[in-house]
Amino acid sequence: MSDWFLSILLIVCGIFASCVYLSLRRVRAELFRHEASLQHERYRSRLVTDFLDAIEESYMPNGESTEISKEVIFRSLMRTAIRGTRAMSACIFRLENDSVLTPIANSGLFPFLEGLPPASDKLSQADLVRLYFHGDRYSKDSPPFKAAFETRHAQTIFTFPMRPNRIAFADAPATPRTAIVAPIERLGKMIGAIVVANPRHGGNFLPTEIELVDILAQQAGTALRMRDLLAVQSEKQRMDSELGVAASVQKLLLPQYIPQAHSIDIATTYRPAQIIGGDFYDVFDIGGGRIAAIIADVSGHGVPAALLMAICRTTFQQIARTAINAADLLRRLDRDVAKSFSRGKFLTIACAFLDTQCNTLSIARGGHERPLLLTTHDESGNELISPKLEFLDTRGLAIGISRPEIFDREITEISRPYFRDDVLVLYTDGLTEERNSYGEEFGSERLAAVVHRARRGNAKEINSAILKEVTAFSGKSEFSDDMTIVVIRAK
Repeated sequence: MSDWFLSILLIVCGIFASCVYLSLRRVRAELFRHEASLQHERYRSRLVTDFLDAIEESYMPNGESTEISKEVIFRSLMRTAIRGTRAMSACIFRLENDSVLTPIANSGLFPFLEGLPPASDKLSQADLVRLYFHGDRYSKDSPPFKAAFETRHAQTIFTFPMRPNRIAFADAPATPRTAIVAPIERLGKMIGAIVVANPRHGGNFLPTEIELVDILAQQAGTALRMRDLLAVQSEKQRMDSELGVAASVQKLLLPQYIPQAHSIDIATTYRPAQIIGGDFYDVFDIGGGRIAAIIADVSGHGVPAALLMAICRTTFQQIARTAINAADLLRRLDRDVAKSFSRGKFLTIACAFLDTQCNTLSIARGGHERPLLLTTHDESGNELISPKLEFLDTRGLAIGISRPEIFDREITEISRPYFRDDVLVLYTDGLTEERNSYGEEFGSERLAAVVHRARRGNAKEINSAILKEVTAFSGKSEFSDDMTIVVIRAK
C-alpha cells in the first residue's frame, strides 16, 4: 500500500514539476519576445528621432531658422529607411499631375519594378548603373503603388508584373523580390511615395519594418510642410531686409534740407502706407530768390513706385533751375520721364514757383489734387475782412498717360501775387481720401477747416494740425495710402 502511494506521489510531483517547468519556459519565452519587441520599438523610435534630429539640425545649423533643401530631407529619409529595414535600396517618387510617379532621389541600385526597357540588354555595366540611378516612371494606379495610395498607408509588394515588351534580369540588384511602398502626404494631399526594396537577408520585411517606413513617410510629409513654411519665412525675411534697404535709400532721396527764405516758412510731412511709398516731394532753391516746390503721387505702391519716384525727383532737380515757371517745369518733366514709365504707370503732380523778391506765386498741376491757398488779401493787395480759402483749379493731365504734345496743350497755370500770412498747402490724395470707420472720406472741406483754424501758427504747426486732425478722423495711426503734405507760409 505504501509503495503504491509513493509511486502515485512521485508521478504527481513529476507532473507538477513538468507543468512548472513548462510554465516557466513559456513565461521566459514571452519575456524574451517582449524584451525583443521593446528593443526593436526603442530602435525604431531612435531611428525616427534621429531622422527628425537630422532635419532639425539642417533647419537651424546656427540656432537660426534657415531654408532647407528638399534633397536634405530626401537623403535623410532614404538613409533612415534603409538602416531600419536592412533594405538594399530606396527610391523617392514625386507625384505629378496626380497620376504619374517620377523618381527624384534614390540610394543604391533601385530595381525596375515593372521590368527593364528592352534596349537595356545591350547596355554595358556602366550604362546599366546610370540607367538604374536615372530610375523609371510609374502610374499611380500601377500594381506596385495602387494599394498604398488607396489605403494611404505603407504596403508590402511581393508580385511585380512586367509591362509589355519589358525584360527582367536574374541578378539580385536588378530583380525586385519584395518592397515596401509608403505614400507621402502633405496637408492631406498625396505628393509622392518612398519605396524600399529587397532586404539584404533575402527574406521578407517584418511588420515593424513596414510600420517604420510608414511613420518615416508621414514625418517626411510634415518636414516638407515645415520646409515650405520656413522657405516662405526666409523669403519674407529677405524681402523685408531688401525693403528696409530700399526704404533707407528712399529717405536719402527725399530732401534732407528744406530751404527757408527770409519771407517763406516751409514744413513737410511724408507718411508712406507701406515700408516704401510712391509719393514724393521736393523743395528746391533755384537761385535768384526763387523757390520751387513739387509734390507727386506715382501710381501703385512698393518698389516699382519708389523707383519711378527716384527718377522723377532726380529729373526735377536737373530741370528746375532753368524752368521759366511751374507750367514750363511740368512740360519738360513730362518729356523727360514719361518714357521711363511702363504701360499703365503714371504720375500725378503739382508744382509751385515762388519768387520771394517779387512776391509772386505760379501754380500748375498735372492730374493732381488742387492746392489749397488761404490768403488775407485780394489780388490787388487789398486786405480782406476775413481770410479767403481757395482751391487753385488749374487744368492738366497726369504724366505718362498721353503724348507730350497733348500734355503741353492741356497744361495751364495760375500766377498771382502772395502776401504776408498767406498759406499754401500741397498734398496727395492719401490725405483727402483717408476714411473713418463709417467709410467717410476726410475730404477737402475738412482740410480747409483745419487750415483756417491753424492759420496763425507757423508752417510746422499748421502741418502738425492737419496730421493730428486726419489721424483723429480716421481713428488709426497707420494710413491706407501714402500721405504727403507740404505747407508754405508767407512771413
